[in-house]
This record gives sequence, C-alpha cells and structure tokens, in this order.
Amino acid sequence: MNAEFGLSAKWLELLKQIAPRVTRVAALRNPAAPNVIGQLGAIQAAAPSFGVELTLVGARDAYEIERGITTFARGPNDGLIMVGGGVTQIQRDLIIALAARHRPPSGTGRPDTGCRRVIRLR
Repeated sequence: MNAEFGLSAKWLELLKQIAPRVTRVAALRNPAAPNVIGQLGAIQAAAPSFGVELTLVGARDAYEIERGITTFARGPNDGLIMVGGGVTQIQRDLIIALAARHRPPSGTGRPDTGCRRVIRLR
C-alpha cells in the first residue's frame, strides 16, 4: 500500500480521537482526482475497526459539495473527511462554512483550526 494511502486511514483515526461519538462519516471526494481511489480504499478498510459507517459524497463543484454536506449532515454523530485535493482544496472555505452551519452551538473547537482533512459536523 502506498504510504500516502495508509495515512488516509489516519484521518479517520484522528476524527475518532477528536470526536469519539462519531458513527457516520462522509468522505468528500472528487471522483476524477487520481489519488482518490487509493485513499478511499484505505479509509473504507479502516472504517469497520472504528465503528464508522462511511458515505461517499461527491465534490466535483461547489453545488455538489453544498448539496452533499447538507443532505448528509442530519445526525448528531456525523463527521467529514476531505479526500484528495483539487476541488476540495479550492472549495475549502465553502466546506468549512457548511461544516460550521451544520454543527450545534455546543460543538467544541472551530472547524478551521487543526487538521484540515477532518471536521466534526455534529
């Protein structure tokens, strides 16, 4: 396994450390990005060991990102991982704003600090 892909599973581990009650995680990804398949494979392989249900959310453009996060973020124990680069990096401010909007006021920390790949939604 490519070392970079192995590190992708660490994003899930980090999310569980900062938000242990997370049970559903959206993997926000652009399917056209070349490294997404390997990264998702590592995350999908690790998800059961963390007791997490993984949902793939498209990130081809701002509209798809907003629709995907809004649709996904309905439960009290949701989290988000940004997989790959490109669009998720370009739309970083939108993703952070959506994550902030879908968190209850009791959420801890700010979504724009710390690791930029994992975000606790609720």
